[in-house]
Amino acid sequence: MHNHTTMSLFFRKVLQALAISFVLIVLLLVGWLGYVSYLTIQNDRACGGQIPIIKESNYTQNDEELQPVLDNCSGEKKRGAGLQATVIFPDGTTWSGVSGYANHKKKCPLTLDHHLCIGSLTKLFTATLVMEQVENGTIALDDPLSKWIDLPYAKKITVGMLLNHTSGIPSYTEDLWFLVRWFGFPRKQWQPDELVAVIRNKGLNFEPGSRHEYSNSNYLLLGVILEKATGKSYGTLLQELANKIGLQNTYYLNYSNNILIANGYDETFLHLGRRNLAGFRRSLEAGAFSAGGILTTSKDVAFFVHSLFTGRILDSSTLAQMKTFVDAPDRDMPLQKGYGLGIRNLVIGGENLIGHTGTIPGYSGIAMHNEEKHYTIVILSNLSVTERTQLFEEVQHIVGDRLQMRRLQNIHLPNTK
Repeated sequence: MHNHTTMSLFFRKVLQALAISFVLIVLLLVGWLGYVSYLTIQNDRACGGQIPIIKESNYTQNDEELQPVLDNCSGEKKRGAGLQATVIFPDGTTWSGVSGYANHKKKCPLTLDHHLCIGSLTKLFTATLVMEQVENGTIALDDPLSKWIDLPYAKKITVGMLLNHTSGIPSYTEDLWFLVRWFGFPRKQWQPDELVAVIRNKGLNFEPGSRHEYSNSNYLLLGVILEKATGKSYGTLLQELANKIGLQNTYYLNYSNNILIANGYDETFLHLGRRNLAGFRRSLEAGAFSAGGILTTSKDVAFFVHSLFTGRILDSSTLAQMKTFVDAPDRDMPLQKGYGLGIRNLVIGGENLIGHTGTIPGYSGIAMHNEEKHYTIVILSNLSVTERTQLFEEVQHIVGDRLQMRRLQNIHLPNTK
């Protein structure tokens, strides 16, 4: 009888402890959700607020063929998802258009002045920064990783392997504990050494140089190498590149409080519907660093990509190195035929293209250049998952028809610059 009473008391205490723990977890969750809601409101720069009113002329450039393609994708397919696009034609004329909303709940229209996170499109910028240092002699493609960063496997891996994703290093963004903290601490200003620590004790996925496997860790490490090699922050190096070629709206963290930023939205997390991720902006950008943390516009991305692939940034021999592709099958990008030094080689609609794609929670994009036909197309969205290659193909088809008509009729495209 005594033992029965003792056991009853024990189980009662266990149940009480579990109940208290449950209540504490619920309170913490409620508090966290309240904090995220507060940050979402605080970080909302989509509708202007104290930001100067945008001129009507900068909302979009009317185009009877291209604009409806954006409107159809944003409206019918994605319920108002924001789309921002820029096309640079072979003669240098441009078209830019927008559709959908910067704030989906308040229905604030997306404009050409809104900035969006571009995710892994950042990698093309980072690769370009690295290749500038290669030209300067500060970094060499065959430098071992151990020259710059102390990791267990660093002697086996070169800078070139990081650039074309043949290092075998696992992606830090697939680490569960990192993901918990990435979203769990929405205002955290991640430091590069904290991100490197995520992979410090992880083994390689394969022997370095033996095959291609896309990994955000490669471009995280390249960002660290850039900072160590130059003594400058990644944000400073990016700003110097932007100034060099005339980009006025491209940033890594160092943007002012008076710029317009489209809220980012995601529909995939636990299938809970469309969620506004503006409250997580600081952690997402800092945590993505040189692998995916840039904030910019479709105009700036298009001008950067066009400048890069038309030889205005790097020497032709350096650019040729970047366009040396390895076989790169990718289940997340089935249209990919190869991967160079920070460059995806895709075939879309029968056209051979070079550039990159990007996804980060809340945003997605694609930026491609056709070397044979000399056009550049960039499409950005403030939704994590969009049919970007399908939309790209539709825009490309219209561009291709115009170029074909010009060749046949020997007329000039209208100047919409």
